[in-house]
Amino acid sequence: MPGIIAGALVAHPPILLPEVGHDASTQVAATVVAIRRLDAALAAHPADLVILCSPHSPAGSVAIPVRAGKAATGDLSRFRAPQVRVGVELDEAITHRLFEAAIEAGFPMAWAEDEPLDHGVVVPLHFLERTRANKPFVLLGLAGWGLDDFVRFGRWLHRHLEDRSAIFIASGDLSHRLIPGAPAGYRPDGQVFDRAVIDALRSNHWDQIERLDPVFIDEAGECGLRPLAMLLGAARAAGIPSTVLHYEGPFGVGYPVVQFGPPAPGQSAAALAREAIRHYLTTGQFLEPPEPIAPDLAGMSGVFVTLQRQGDLRGCVGTIRPTQPTAAHELVQSAIGAATRDPRFDPVSIAELPDLEVHVQLLETPERVESPDDLDPLRYGLIVRSGERQGLLLPGLDGLSTPDEQIAAACQKAGISPYAALELFRFRTRDVA
Repeated sequence: MPGIIAGALVAHPPILLPEVGHDASTQVAATVVAIRRLDAALAAHPADLVILCSPHSPAGSVAIPVRAGKAATGDLSRFRAPQVRVGVELDEAITHRLFEAAIEAGFPMAWAEDEPLDHGVVVPLHFLERTRANKPFVLLGLAGWGLDDFVRFGRWLHRHLEDRSAIFIASGDLSHRLIPGAPAGYRPDGQVFDRAVIDALRSNHWDQIERLDPVFIDEAGECGLRPLAMLLGAARAAGIPSTVLHYEGPFGVGYPVVQFGPPAPGQSAAALAREAIRHYLTTGQFLEPPEPIAPDLAGMSGVFVTLQRQGDLRGCVGTIRPTQPTAAHELVQSAIGAATRDPRFDPVSIAELPDLEVHVQLLETPERVESPDDLDPLRYGLIVRSGERQGLLLPGLDGLSTPDEQIAAACQKAGISPYAALELFRFRTRDVA
């Protein structure tokens, strides 16, 4: 199958590496796990070329810079980790062919200066070892185009690669302005921007990204939107969906890990949840997860399944701690519960199933905290407990931006008086594709 057959939006903060971040790297360990999962998924595709666009590579005002030569190398010396080094072979033939054809098609290009690879290339490729193994590269920078132009270029790129099968990697972070003290300063629009992009990628409503207001984008202080726009154009032309593997922003910068392409057999948690619901609605029986169970679902874990229809919540049920032998079995139970036992909604009908958006999250073990200062509604879910009553909220819910708001909402959900003595527990979740 020629053209772009798979792709990814990958965060590139050097702090992911212990050689750079030291103890702070543990706070973004979930992002590293997600990139490793992404690596396994991308490596399973029969591609013979990787195209990578980094926003930190040489840029042009009018023309997209393209790396020439036979090979390129770079390291993280700038971040005091020269031992972290990556080298790639460049596909000279396809690079020259794309260069000439793009100019002829109305997409200006220029040859990039021969300088070390930037961290927007080095960091993702450090982790995507299997994806890059034995594959030549085409390396792109950015130009001062509008988003529509990058989308059109991505669409053209897919169609022009008629005799090659390629993986497109869009290197980039989202807003750099998520919290006070963030690298680019705090802006309230930063969190709104990241939620808009992640929600659009999760639902595959990419037009919501392409229609974002340029002033709003500028306020967000992002660096990954233009490489992503290229990928969106290619993915739409190729007919491949997006799956958000993970997102977090503990240091004030949004770190996305998003897979583009069909999931490998047995790996789609959303597909298992959907099939469990369909099976239950048609037979009244609980589905037995098919073998082999994907590695992410083979262990024991609490699982929450959230259902949405046309952007509105349609059901959300889960378990705080595991009750089943595997997370896959837990997922089946939670999916059916979200569809049929959420007391806020009527049961889902079989006719609604094609329109449902399914989001699966694995829960880490909750930890008790002593103060609201230890909470963060964007990073942590919350459990409040008072006597026999208990309320739970997942992280990242709209309208909850402070610990006090999160506590109040959890108490209201559980019917707990706001003046009651509370036990507080926080937990992380991990999105599962």
